[in-house]
Amino acid sequence: MSELRSLFVKLNIKKENLDRFLAAALTAPVVDEDWTAWWDSRKMYSKSSLEEIPTALQQTNGAVFESCVNFKDSFSQAKLENGVFYFISGFFSENFHEILPMLAVLKSAALYMEPGEEGIAIIYDYFWGDGDVLAHLDIKAGHAELKHTTDTTQIDKMVLAESDEMIQDVIDTISSAYDD
Repeated sequence: MSELRSLFVKLNIKKENLDRFLAAALTAPVVDEDWTAWWDSRKMYSKSSLEEIPTALQQTNGAVFESCVNFKDSFSQAKLENGVFYFISGFFSENFHEILPMLAVLKSAALYMEPGEEGIAIIYDYFWGDGDVLAHLDIKAGHAELKHTTDTTQIDKMVLAESDEMIQDVIDTISSAYDD
């Protein structure tokens, strides 16, 4: 049985660029070589070819993040801290088809970044601890690339430590609200 994976997003981006990104309408994703190479690198049951990438149901990029934060069982949080936008979801998704709309939103962040701004997104097994990575996205001004990372040992140790700590903090904070 599949288990929910965690999502960690870190965007080093100016506030005005972040605001434009969050306010923007969703960009229709196009299946290209980056998408298909990543898709082909994934191991999954009953794998089909990647013919299209579904868009999220929300109207704007910001609304996609808000929908996750407003769904309490996802244990999600978005915050801007010292010019860095973080989005953390302790229990984001369990399968590849479900993550495609969020990956499309995250890839579109590159369109709002200036040279020198960059980001990363990782969907991986934090909570259950087996180390598998569903998606690893490297985001730079004008370009976002899906990496073929399959295990957390392939992720920069400092990035993974920051991600693990922030995911655990969100899980602890929201869990304590259930105790009240």
